[in-house]
Amino acid sequence: MRVGLLFSGQGAQKTGMGQDLYDHNETYRQVIDQASDTLEMDLPKLYFDKAESAHLNATSFTQPAIVAMSLALYEAVKPDLHQIVAGIGLSLGEYSALAASGFLTETTALQLIKRRGKLMQEASDLKPSKMVAIMSTPIDLIQAACESGRQKGVVAIANVNTPKQVVIGGEVAAVDLAVDFLSNHDVSRMVPLQVSGAFHTPLMAPAQTGLNQALQQVNWQKGSFPVISNTTNEPFKTTSLTTTLTNQLVSTTRFADAIQQLAGQIDAVIELGPGKTLMSFARKTIKGINYYHIDDQKTLDETLTALRSE
Repeated sequence: MRVGLLFSGQGAQKTGMGQDLYDHNETYRQVIDQASDTLEMDLPKLYFDKAESAHLNATSFTQPAIVAMSLALYEAVKPDLHQIVAGIGLSLGEYSALAASGFLTETTALQLIKRRGKLMQEASDLKPSKMVAIMSTPIDLIQAACESGRQKGVVAIANVNTPKQVVIGGEVAAVDLAVDFLSNHDVSRMVPLQVSGAFHTPLMAPAQTGLNQALQQVNWQKGSFPVISNTTNEPFKTTSLTTTLTNQLVSTTRFADAIQQLAGQIDAVIELGPGKTLMSFARKTIKGINYYHIDDQKTLDETLTALRSE
């Protein structure tokens, strides 16, 4: 089976994620325990203790928690992945994809993402901001709304998740003005997102210098499978990884365009991480393939069964 691997981004985290895998899957548990040591963070407590839910939803904790889970899931399913065509991560998930492929070690990826999460949290704290998902609306109209909203400050297209789901983000007053513009143009399906900052907008610029300094210390290697960038819509190259990941902070995440490149090349996509958001995006973008996600023992078993039946 020719597969495309999808690595979850921020937003799907929830208390209890991965608990049955941690309890019953030795490979998964070993990766999580090693990640806890690397991060100097008690991941099982963060994942499973309801009292830690505020921390789990804070960017500085969410990002390493999700990357650790995605990498643990990858190691659990890896022996049965024989034809990986490419990996695609949603923003944060690009670090998981790059580590899984071998562009950098899992330890380095976790250290980087801990730094990135802290820097993005600090940038988020500088100005009140928000993000809103807009459904079934032409991209040109959304762009016009952002231009209108800029009368009040920063607002930009942050994510193009599917052909029919686009996310805008920025300063509160500017986003509100853009939403008003869309409402006046008969757009009704708009959903505010529960996030701590306006990611992939110019409001993340304060995080770029610190992240770039950390990225420059990485000894990038050639990966075992290509990873397609949401920023450039091209496979990452070792010579430009630092620049691309620095730009990623303030650039539109074009997941729909990235996954469309796999059309005709794969038989299935497998999402590795909490929830099944990316699998849902893939289903709306590429037709006629199989769709799987792994975030617990049941979905791991189901996916392994499908892989082994080929």
